[in-house]
Amino acid sequence: MITTITLNAAIDQVYEMNSLMLGETNRVLQKLQQGGGKGINVGRVIQTLGGEVFVGGFVGGLNGEKIKALLKEEKMQTGFIQIEGESRICLTVSNKQTKEMTELLEDGPTIHQHEWQEMLNWIETQTECSEYFVLSGSLPKGVPMAAYAMIIRLLKQKGVRVALDTSGEALKQGVEAIPFIIKPNEDEIVQLIGKQAVAQDDLIQAGEKIQDLGIEHVCFSLGEKGALFVNRSGVYQVNAPKINVVNTVGSGDAFLGGLVYKLSEGVDCTEAYKWAVACGSANAGEKEIAKVQKGTVQSLIKELQITKIKER
Repeated sequence: MITTITLNAAIDQVYEMNSLMLGETNRVLQKLQQGGGKGINVGRVIQTLGGEVFVGGFVGGLNGEKIKALLKEEKMQTGFIQIEGESRICLTVSNKQTKEMTELLEDGPTIHQHEWQEMLNWIETQTECSEYFVLSGSLPKGVPMAAYAMIIRLLKQKGVRVALDTSGEALKQGVEAIPFIIKPNEDEIVQLIGKQAVAQDDLIQAGEKIQDLGIEHVCFSLGEKGALFVNRSGVYQVNAPKINVVNTVGSGDAFLGGLVYKLSEGVDCTEAYKWAVACGSANAGEKEIAKVQKGTVQSLIKELQITKIKER
């Protein structure tokens, strides 16, 4: 079993438009809506691939009820902590003319101390049936900045492997707690190492430094440039397949879902790395967020090459 945690769950809405004109009236061609937040997105991909996944987090208000209803329609297993506040809505506007994606993200609710403690208690109980946990997304207000670090330490005491995907101070403190996997994108790499990491050598140096802390898999998702992976045995590069990009929102979550799912199956890490890139790419070819087709993923894997570019 894999459990994903989304502390700042949301209703994800995508508006597809011919064009977006600021200050003008704009007509929506199509609206897509689903329960979202990064951990939920990861869970959706794992379920699509055939994995057993349980989705947890905070939900509240009418939006929270909608999130639960939408996930029930997808037959996802959920275990949300009910809060007093109102869950957020995250809007993505897809401009068909320019192929640009514009995201409007609400902050979300404030979590009270008793709600946070209830979450920690739930997570500890969930360790009895989960070998992997995925911690993804931003921290809601009211939750300590060290929240992910606290959860990682709790899970490691129970022998659970943890994947972390967040940013800023939450990422920095989470890394110090030594999760099993981290997956920073290019912007988060800059935040983590404190300098512009534009060259591959910079990424490799940063990845090796982080991996030396004890993190088993340091994964740099690089969009159309593929991905770079650092582990104890070396540094690996995977190319990105050629696809018709439709919507890149959620591709990082799909990447992490593919990676964790295959590692949980016990496959060689190099195979898991290819599945990660294939899932991220497959998502970019879909209108909906973090909804991949398993057949598409398997087809894309055939186009991928993994190269060990450095021994360690």
